[in-house]
Amino acid sequence: MISNYFFIFYKQTIMPQEFSEDLYWRIIYLHTDGFSTKDIASLLYISKGVINKIKKQYNRWGCAKNTFKRVSSHRKLFSREDMILLRNLIIEKVDWYLDELVYEMECLTGKKASVTTLWRSLQYLGITRKKVKQFYLLVYYR
Repeated sequence: MISNYFFIFYKQTIMPQEFSEDLYWRIIYLHTDGFSTKDIASLLYISKGVINKIKKQYNRWGCAKNTFKRVSSHRKLFSREDMILLRNLIIEKVDWYLDELVYEMECLTGKKASVTTLWRSLQYLGITRKKVKQFYLLVYYR
């Protein structure tokens, strides 16, 4: 009896796998080729609700995957305008450290962020490392 209860509890806590983007596009292509939702559901063994959700997403935004879905559980602190401002700051101030960027972003946007949050925002922008020229290293260590 206990093992059955454990199995049921364990089965309920497993998160379902997300469908691949290829499957999303296959559903969209079948829909544009004139297949009905019922035909697509029977062909791909997917529920009609999922197919309708994917079709609605495509009709609304023009893409297969939900681009506004959060990647992680962290709430975004900076808005789109703030991210553009951060990118411009990085382009203008190449030799600044992260704590200096945090202070400048706080002055410009009024939002207090940690160094870790700023680092995550830089990663989101595609900036993984800042290059420091050898000249700055020589001046710093003298």
